[in-house]
Amino acid sequence: MTTAVHPTAVDASAWRDAALELADLADRLTMAAFRHHLDVRTKADGTWVTATDELVERTLREQLARRFPDHAVLGEEDGRRGPADAPTWILDPIDGTTNFVRGNPIFATLIAVQVDGQEVAGVVSAPALGSRWDGVAGGPARQDGRRIAVSGIDRLSDAEVALGGLDTFAAGGRIDLATQLAGRAARIRGYGDFWQHCLVAAGSTDAAVEAAVAVWDLAAVKCVVEAAGGRFTDLAGNRTAEGGSAISSNGHLHRAVLELAAV
Repeated sequence: MTTAVHPTAVDASAWRDAALELADLADRLTMAAFRHHLDVRTKADGTWVTATDELVERTLREQLARRFPDHAVLGEEDGRRGPADAPTWILDPIDGTTNFVRGNPIFATLIAVQVDGQEVAGVVSAPALGSRWDGVAGGPARQDGRRIAVSGIDRLSDAEVALGGLDTFAAGGRIDLATQLAGRAARIRGYGDFWQHCLVAAGSTDAAVEAAVAVWDLAAVKCVVEAAGGRFTDLAGNRTAEGGSAISSNGHLHRAVLELAAV
């Protein structure tokens, strides 16, 4: 019988450091291809994937197999491999593939480690923006090596709230939530993808909401937001990156956003 693995602070920090090294490798691959001719195809779900997405994930999987042979890996492009009860590396080789294809610098490689259903280390590397965020369970969270923390704004009427694509709110029957937030918040922006959650972690934005999103889009940013002192749940209020939706906040605003989501 296999015993569940419970990470120590040392484990999480070591995994974070390994993820930073993997991010260095991913950055070299993505920047070598960025704004050059790309091999692009459309997946069954209608989203784009490039040969670079596939190359980055394949390369990171190879590195992880050598470094952590007893761990599992879950990636956007190749699914899950490895024991169900092992520490699991969750990979999004390029979050923001459409941006990447169009020459927009808002894309990142996301790398997280999950143990017993919770994220314990996360790295978000956005080389075209020249920035990188990381965090471990219990803190700290950092941006480019500097500690970061969420904001202290405690009223929606004073808050900046970022929204994911409005098409996903509409498709999921949640457009009223976007409208309610637009009416209650001081400022609404659509930074999208990983960036809005990293802005929450850094205190530059006070909350971010997404109506439809996958675990590989969320695991790393969830870890960073929580390490920065924030809160991260799905729209139902569950503390998970696997709920298909997301709210990240400075913590003070979370209940107010959840109340609007429940209407």
